[in-house]
Amino acid sequence: MMSSSTSSTEYSTDDEQHIIAASDTSCADVWGENNVISSVSMHAASTSANASDDRPDSTSRRRRRAGLVLGATCIAFATAVVAVSTRIGKSTARDIRTSAAAAVKSASSPPALRRRLRSLYYAFDADDEDDRDDPIHIVYASDFHSIAGVEASVRSVQAHASAPHRVKFYFIGDDPLPSLPEVQYINLTDAAIKYNVEEFTNPNYERKGKHKREEGVKINTNAANYVRFVMDKLLPRSASKAMWIDSDTIVRCDVVQLVENTLVDSDFVIAAVPVPGPPLGIFPDHRPDYADIRWTFNAGVYVVDLKKWRHEKLTEVMRKFAQKNREEVIYKFGSQPPLTLTFKEDFEHLPTGWNVKVEKATDEQVEDACLLHWAGANKPWNGNGEHIEIWNAYDTVDESVEDLH
Repeated sequence: MMSSSTSSTEYSTDDEQHIIAASDTSCADVWGENNVISSVSMHAASTSANASDDRPDSTSRRRRRAGLVLGATCIAFATAVVAVSTRIGKSTARDIRTSAAAAVKSASSPPALRRRLRSLYYAFDADDEDDRDDPIHIVYASDFHSIAGVEASVRSVQAHASAPHRVKFYFIGDDPLPSLPEVQYINLTDAAIKYNVEEFTNPNYERKGKHKREEGVKINTNAANYVRFVMDKLLPRSASKAMWIDSDTIVRCDVVQLVENTLVDSDFVIAAVPVPGPPLGIFPDHRPDYADIRWTFNAGVYVVDLKKWRHEKLTEVMRKFAQKNREEVIYKFGSQPPLTLTFKEDFEHLPTGWNVKVEKATDEQVEDACLLHWAGANKPWNGNGEHIEIWNAYDTVDESVEDLH
């Protein structure tokens, strides 16, 4: 599993011109190659070698290194063209693209170049999009306090989806979304009762969310946080994959291509953005049991293979783990520990831009983000939080929504 490093390298306008010139040469080399796979390997290895050099960069080395990064971007695009023109296998195309992208992510590059890569990352099979009509299942859940957040997030997904007609939204809540009747509504209370969702909750250690303190909403026993564990039962049996997205998010990239290209030919059940270190919220007596976990994830955004989930009966695995926690008091949080402590490191890594926590992010990380997550106490629909202007672009003032607050 690869980890991406954050670089503090700054690029001037002059640097950018040299970088583009270097990348043009690199791209010309790629297009001139008869063997694209060999070309990918060569450039990926070259980029990785440059990226692994920790010595202070001279201007020329820095420009060459960034030029190779953009060259790898060109490789990703070239792969897309080759995949369509020669009809090579999709798994082969995906391997090539992944190699090039891994090289890119291991080196530093200006934001403009990273955005270019992001837009091309999944391009290799975009030409086949019109031939598909199978739905992309996106799931939200919330009580009435976060309705505005869910609606803004849904609109952001719709705005950036390459095939909006394929995206099938589900909202599990107290009432249907007022301004989005096309979103399929699932009654939260009915689902919670039918599938005994209360058994997943964590009443041992109750905490009140700072942003909900006035209402006194209890996070660890809020059913909306736990219906994720019964997605396999709430969605159609034909749904093979689904993406869970928290209500406090804005999506700025294409979920269609993300879901299509995640958990493909994979043994993993779940895919999420990796976070270094062991899972949070474990009580001291139980930390040694999980000390070997080097990578975990935030459960606010993930893709799940529902067929594997059903086959491995993971709903009941999560239920038993939650029941064990009531007896042994293993963790203090709510819906995240059953996932992170069960899967440990056994999850596919999504690109880091697909879950960027706004309150901890730099301006550059916010600019590059595919998904912004207001995971802290401040929520933009309450009029607070960083970069609220981004969220506001997807909010619409609706009297029916305002009446719920």
